[in-house]
Amino acid sequence: MPSDFHITIRRYGPTLHLTPAGELDVDSDPAFAPVSTALTDSTTVVACDMRRLTFLDPAGLQLLLDLAARLDARGITFFAYNWQRQPLRLLDLIDRITPTRASDRSTPTSPLGCTLPGFLYASSRPASPERRPPARSWRPR
Repeated sequence: MPSDFHITIRRYGPTLHLTPAGELDVDSDPAFAPVSTALTDSTTVVACDMRRLTFLDPAGLQLLLDLAARLDARGITFFAYNWQRQPLRLLDLIDRITPTRASDRSTPTSPLGCTLPGFLYASSRPASPERRPPARSWRPR
């Protein structure tokens, strides 16, 4: 059965704004192809407004984490905000059942939780791993 999931993409200068809508699950992979096409050399930030994401399963979460990893590899900052209750519960559950890496205190879903202060810090300095602040948990525990 085809997924009703889709992603609205808007560009504002170097920022790509994504608004995923519907249920993000294993069948949602094709909706991410236009995101890759919309990225340009001038893209520095991808902001993802999650207010219309009604459902997230572990396979859909992996799609988001893969997107965040591809963006990070290109030096593009990614952050997601306006999480709804069910997706937020899944993120919290995954973080609770997966051990935290002691070296940097990151959680499995840390790549999705760049905070605005963290983004401002990262964008004011050259992008390099040694200068990037560690991701901070932005979800209530």
